[in-house]
Amino acid sequence: MAAQLKEIVDRLNAEPFNCDLSLVVFDEKEPFELMDLMKKVLVHLDRKHEVDLREEKPDVMYQRIAEFLHILGYQCSFDIEFQQGLMSGDKNTVHPIMYWLLSNLEALKKRAYLAKFCMHLEVPEEFLREEQVYGAYQQYKELQSQFKATHSHVEQERQGRMNPSDLQREVAQLDAEREQLAQKIQHLRVKSEKDESFHVLLQVTSMLRKEQEEEARLAEKLAEQRYQLEQTEQLYIERSARLREMREAQQQEGEGSAEAMLKLLQQEVFKGREALSRVRQECEAKLHRLREVDNALSDPPVTKMDIDNLESEIGAMQNEIMALEGKIAEQNQDSRLSVYKQQANLVAKKKELVLKDKKQLEEERDSLSKDLSMKEREYEQMKGHKFMKRDEFKNYAASLRDKSAKFKKLKAELSELRHEVAVLLRTEQILQAKDPTPVGLRETEAMLEKASVEKSQVDKAKGKTLDEISAIVQKINSQLKEKKNKLAPQIKALRSVRQNFQQVEVKYLEKKNIYDQAKSSVDSDLSKVGSE
Repeated sequence: MAAQLKEIVDRLNAEPFNCDLSLVVFDEKEPFELMDLMKKVLVHLDRKHEVDLREEKPDVMYQRIAEFLHILGYQCSFDIEFQQGLMSGDKNTVHPIMYWLLSNLEALKKRAYLAKFCMHLEVPEEFLREEQVYGAYQQYKELQSQFKATHSHVEQERQGRMNPSDLQREVAQLDAEREQLAQKIQHLRVKSEKDESFHVLLQVTSMLRKEQEEEARLAEKLAEQRYQLEQTEQLYIERSARLREMREAQQQEGEGSAEAMLKLLQQEVFKGREALSRVRQECEAKLHRLREVDNALSDPPVTKMDIDNLESEIGAMQNEIMALEGKIAEQNQDSRLSVYKQQANLVAKKKELVLKDKKQLEEERDSLSKDLSMKEREYEQMKGHKFMKRDEFKNYAASLRDKSAKFKKLKAELSELRHEVAVLLRTEQILQAKDPTPVGLRETEAMLEKASVEKSQVDKAKGKTLDEISAIVQKINSQLKEKKNKLAPQIKALRSVRQNFQQVEVKYLEKKNIYDQAKSSVDSDLSKVGSE
């Protein structure tokens, strides 16, 4: 406790307070005087605490100080005992607060400044349903995010300032370059005074440079306006979808309204998470780029000697490459490796075809994804957000599984082809390293040539057979068409006869029923007469 009191007194005696206190005088302070000292510290952090403690009510004072301490992050319970101790100016309550404030004065001053703009404003959900309130709240959040970005940029700029010695060194280097440029300009002026067309050329080039700068400025402005237009359109789509969803939720009643509101809240949470992940990725990319630029700026400047050394190294490397290419060309003149080269070329062609198919599929996938995103955006604009049903989600998952299996299969084929290419290249290198002729190479070449000739003959025979079969099939099809055309009128006549037969059969059945009824009645009458 004594160490804390000494720390408090030392901090109050230093800048910017200059209270000129001692431990005894500070310990003998009355509660009102102690609260006045704490008010000085709070005023240094935020000017809104510059009030007269005599006129301010104790509960208002406690509300103001407790809220400010909560914003700064002071750890305590804020219970009734703390409230009574702060309102009465108790040492056991005020001394820890002053010690914490004075120990972290600069950090808390920065936090108090940022708290004015970065504190989250809680607005009830029923108020946000009004368009004006919701628009004002969204504008407040956008301004808050702009302030955070600007403040972080300012902090980075302050931290990235160069020290005076580096600046002096850079200024000296720029002065030397300026003198060199002035000498070059003077030399060019002396040389060009005799040339009469030089002034015309100079004027034309200056006009060209101005036009190029104007064109670059207009292109940059056009890109910026396009980006703003895209952002505005996206914002308009989101706001219109939000408005439509809120109106639909208001039209519903009872449990349906609660479910709709819960659904909207879940959608907002999902959108917020996506936006957060996207912003984090962009922030990481920009920080990575900033570190690269800082590393590039921190490197020593490149001199002409370094450039000459690099150019000489590049020339030596190019000469070495040319020598190696000549050596490879000399070794490739061996006719014994023609078979293996042919196989390698075939594998390379297969690989190129597979890569081409892969590239085409990727382009098709990208175009389909763009079309899908456009359709989804149009669907959202028309009917709100899209939610998959259970069956649709199952079909979507099944299609994803099929595509993943197809992708794995193609990837396995590509890896096999790569492995085969590597094996063939390694075989070619080994055979090039061996001078003696391999055993049976000529016989193998003859057999391969014979097999290729036989294969070509078989392919020709297959082609002829296929042509004959296709001709026979075409002939049969033409005969079938002719038969169908001949039978078409007879089939029509048969259909009409069948219709007439059905009508006659219906009439026959009706007459037969009438006949059966009459016969049964006559038979019954005859039986009665016979019995009599």
